[in-house]
Amino acid sequence: MRVDSRLVIEHLGDSLDAALAAEARRENESAGRWRWLGPRSRTATLRAIASAHVLVLPSRSEGGPGVLAEALMASTPILATRTDGAVGMLGADYPGLFDPGDAIGLARLLERAEFDPRFLAGLTIAGATRRPLFERAREVAAWRDLLERLELSPTAGRRS
Repeated sequence: MRVDSRLVIEHLGDSLDAALAAEARRENESAGRWRWLGPRSRTATLRAIASAHVLVLPSRSEGGPGVLAEALMASTPILATRTDGAVGMLGADYPGLFDPGDAIGLARLLERAEFDPRFLAGLTIAGATRRPLFERAREVAAWRDLLERLELSPTAGRRS
């Protein structure tokens, strides 16, 4: 990272591993540039996503992470691991993807997002092109269509 970086990472979410949670609490006390804020309510999480300069999703494997849809709808630029779920939601050509476990690749993207306004704008624009896929009206219509097709199916109502 550049010496003039002012980057601070705020990590929201609970830990499923008690040992990792204890380690995170100890790391949090060092008052570095990473802060583990722990679990938050849905409302608080949505506010944090909407106010973030960038959302980072460093998952190694995840289906279709809802946090990406929330960030897209909030127009928050995203940096995410190149997993099937993220690629499916953001597109293979999304400029903010990095390989799972690639801390150096993530650091480079974070640096670009902090210091290159064109890169950050590009992330925002790329996200805006995907946003319509996650609009509520589209989702409701897709569910309605699916349910109507299932009802018309010759196997509708049968149990296996």
